[in-house]
Amino acid sequence: MLETNHWPWPVQAERSRAAAPAGKEGLPMILPHRVEGSGDGLAVLMVHPLGADQTFWDECRKHFGPGILTVSCDLRGSGNSPDLAEPLTLDSTVDDLETLRQYLGLERLAVMGCAVGAMAATAYAARYGGRTAALVASNPGFRVTPEGAANLRERSELVRSSSMAALLPGAIENAFVGFADTRARHDYEARFLRQRPENYAFAALGAAEADISGCGAAISCPVLLVVGRNDRLFGIAHATPMATAIPQAELVEFPEGAHFIPYQQPREFGATVSAFLTRNGLARQR
Repeated sequence: MLETNHWPWPVQAERSRAAAPAGKEGLPMILPHRVEGSGDGLAVLMVHPLGADQTFWDECRKHFGPGILTVSCDLRGSGNSPDLAEPLTLDSTVDDLETLRQYLGLERLAVMGCAVGAMAATAYAARYGGRTAALVASNPGFRVTPEGAANLRERSELVRSSSMAALLPGAIENAFVGFADTRARHDYEARFLRQRPENYAFAALGAAEADISGCGAAISCPVLLVVGRNDRLFGIAHATPMATAIPQAELVEFPEGAHFIPYQQPREFGATVSAFLTRNGLARQR
């Protein structure tokens, strides 16, 4: 991959960049990111879930159709981003996403996320409505359940006292219902285990406190909510209140969908997103 600095728009080739440290030349930290596709169409900024990094989007970004510029990034504490020293909040993540948008010189974009990443994407769309052309939230929810929050806090304590392997098999099995014996599952597990436990612990603590229930009415762009029938963590009971609260929201359920639909069903997810963007005049027809 090619490390780049600022580049003129439009972007035609694949480019990637490591993190720019905070304070360098007076600039805030820029999240490590990768840009793919043609710069003459809609930019889609993709936000990965808890426990993943930007490679989460590698397959599904191939299926969004022509004229789409995809931008993935490593959130703080993930992938090649700096380590965390405190819980990762939605506010700080939204700040980082907006800094990345400004760095790339994008006037407007669609923002997309999965699970906790969908919470961050939704919070971004609510705060920066003038910059957001569309929102795609896969496996979404306003907040985790009290039981889920308690589980995340327990996970945080466990990995700090032991290792990432201490969360297996449950943490992976719950997310991969129906996709247990797949290459995607095995690849995800390998990356999951390579994380620094402290980073995961801080990210999990932040996710346990995250709440975007006040964001719905502030979102004015077209919204696609994608839910999986087999998602044990953010299922239809989480997505339905969001569909009610957010204007212009469409709700689509994947019958075989589990907790990471973009990763587990990349072709189907990509086609669904492409159709949504085309219906709303944001992407060229295939």
